[in-house]
Amino acid sequence: MMDMSEFKDLFAAEAQEHLETMNAGLLALERDPADTEALADVFRAAHTLKGIAATMGYDELAALAHAVEDRLDALREGKDKFTTETANLLFQAVDALKSVLSDVLADRPVKIDVEQWQKVLREFEEPTTETPLYRGKKETGAPTRSVIAPLELPQTIRVNTRHLDDLLNIVAELVISRSHLWRLQETYNLPELKEALEKHDRLLSNLRDAVLQTRMVPVAHIFNRFPRMVRDLLRERGKEADFIIEGYDIELDRTILERVSDPLMHLLRNAVDHGIEPPEERKRAGKPLRGKIWLRAWRERESVIIEVADDGKGMQKARILKRAIEQGLITPEEAEELNDHQVFMLICEPGFSTADHVTAVSGRGVGMDVVRREIEALHGTLTIDSQPGQGTTFRLRLPLTLAIVQALLVMVGTEMYAIPLSQVERTLEIRPDQVTEIQQWQIVTDEEKKALPLVSLSDLLEVPDTRLTDQESRYAIVVGEERRRVGLVADKLLGQEEIVIRPLPAILGHVPGIAGASILGEGRVILILDPSNLL
Repeated sequence: MMDMSEFKDLFAAEAQEHLETMNAGLLALERDPADTEALADVFRAAHTLKGIAATMGYDELAALAHAVEDRLDALREGKDKFTTETANLLFQAVDALKSVLSDVLADRPVKIDVEQWQKVLREFEEPTTETPLYRGKKETGAPTRSVIAPLELPQTIRVNTRHLDDLLNIVAELVISRSHLWRLQETYNLPELKEALEKHDRLLSNLRDAVLQTRMVPVAHIFNRFPRMVRDLLRERGKEADFIIEGYDIELDRTILERVSDPLMHLLRNAVDHGIEPPEERKRAGKPLRGKIWLRAWRERESVIIEVADDGKGMQKARILKRAIEQGLITPEEAEELNDHQVFMLICEPGFSTADHVTAVSGRGVGMDVVRREIEALHGTLTIDSQPGQGTTFRLRLPLTLAIVQALLVMVGTEMYAIPLSQVERTLEIRPDQVTEIQQWQIVTDEEKKALPLVSLSDLLEVPDTRLTDQESRYAIVVGEERRRVGLVADKLLGQEEIVIRPLPAILGHVPGIAGASILGEGRVILILDPSNLL
């Protein structure tokens, strides 16, 4: 008998894709029961899952998939109608398939009773009175829909991600080696070496781009997990909302995409639990009964922005400050000096919660601090904006990749540091006569006639100031967004260089403001700054 174990990983990936297709199709049918294309997609996924499970010898999974296929076939032939009860049954059946798949892949006994599930699916009867798919009066005009992007599979082969990591590590070493070669060229000034290095540069850049591209994955691969979750949470909480997803085709490094999934899930849960109001409360506020929840992604320079927003009740600054003072996070005096952004970021403090009671979804005071830590660990930033009665927006700014980045090299005293260019807006030369002191801040007016607060990297990093006189010009590296821009002051700008980010050794733990380290061509180790955490 043929040993099928070598095909197990391939089967697992294909089976998961078919289950995601079933979830997406059922959500489309719930919005429009007459969507024959969605029904065909769900039926085809169940049929294929049944076949590949049988081929692998996973008989219980094949049997349950066959029962689901029969129920879908009755819908295709018009023997059954797609009602709320049908939708709930099929969603639960997909969950049961996921449970069986998890068990067979782990080589453990199947926990659920497959025979009982077959019986339930076989004997299911529609209620005599059809239950509408949506409660309440439908809004006029074209409804806003969460369109599930089909994952079109190009001509591809499946590659173990370990091999991609190995390729990237080799490219990273080549990048370090290239830097060393260029420094040798600067020392010896050999025309032949320079010409060879220029060609080497082009080839290495092409290789780097190709390897990084193989690691890029559309955000649709995780975004498609959330419509079902949001739908179930809304029903559980007795709320109504359209879930709108935009930017399916935006790509991120697979490592970042995997790690951002849990933070996004928590933010969406918060949008349902804390953001969207119950229909009766929205009616009293003069708002549409059905709320809206957005999940958006777009590219901005060398970063990807992901937003989770809702049009719910928004955050109450006074309530957040009151709870923060009660929990000892800030003093009443400090509360008076906080701006809106700083107030909203208090919800990311460990243990902070404004919920009056704990629910199955939230209220325990854990979650937002984990979200912030995870985003910062990815060298990203989290910002929060909210308007009472209008809603809340969580914005995540993430780098495209964590491996090889363009960075600005700066000198602070006798120390050299790197700042990822994705976090740098621009640089300014600062003369001493341009600086004004206001309270505890040093302020400079930029070329747009806007006041820019200055922060000395020498002070932040505790590096001795080696300037001979205070009359020397220095440089400000402008970081941050909108009203939160600041200028990080360095002594010299050394130019841009492609660097490889290496994590700090575990023995050092997490050092706030340090994103990692890099090795330059001559073997010098420098630290990579993370401006958002440094401040």
